[in-house]
Amino acid sequence: MPSKLVTDRQKSADAVCMAAEVNADRVQSAVATLLSPHLDESKGEALPDVATLMRLLSRALRASKEGMIAADEAHEAELGDDEPARKARDGAFEQSYAELTSLREILTGLYGGAVTAQIMPGETPRDPVVLARFSRTVEKNLGEIALPASRVKGANVDAAAVKSTLSGLREALEAKIEAVAREVREAQTTQAAKNGAMEGYDALFGGVAGLLSHLLLVAGERELAAKVKPSGRKPGQTTEDAGEQP
Repeated sequence: MPSKLVTDRQKSADAVCMAAEVNADRVQSAVATLLSPHLDESKGEALPDVATLMRLLSRALRASKEGMIAADEAHEAELGDDEPARKARDGAFEQSYAELTSLREILTGLYGGAVTAQIMPGETPRDPVVLARFSRTVEKNLGEIALPASRVKGANVDAAAVKSTLSGLREALEAKIEAVAREVREAQTTQAAKNGAMEGYDALFGGVAGLLSHLLLVAGERELAAKVKPSGRKPGQTTEDAGEQP
């Protein structure tokens, strides 16, 4: 879903650009009426082309707005990739957790709590990263600690087979953890790009909207000038869109 911060700015940009384009000739005429008497033709002075300036500023602001929208869309698309990666990680976590929980019960039943504590020190973690580290410890202990005689005749744990199973599950979990971390890094990159686009837009908007507002005042369009005046409270928006009193 598009960011409200961006869509609010988009609305104000469209309003300012439209006001500039529609009123360019009217402002030019007003400026000519105001300044013509003060021209010194002996010095080669000529009236400024305010209308073209307004149209060019409008195009520049529209381009900045489109860049901001594109950055917002890229960030939203990147965020959409996060959920599948997190679900895959959580699924791998549950498999590894279930296997370790089952192993604890089996070890306790066959060899007692003291042996189990040697192989599986502490509680089974509920955090995916910590669980992967815990699994590594259990795998290491299974390879190094000799299991005593079982308390249940004919029932034993195949340490090598269990170690292999845990290792496979743990490696799958670690891969999914890295995938989530990668998505987080990519989201941070697109967020930074979006923030940069917004900052650039805000700076340009403040200048364009401020200049346009003053030019409209010169043209006698006080009401419109107040509407396109940049907000002093919400960057990238007009006072009207920000709900401020003129």
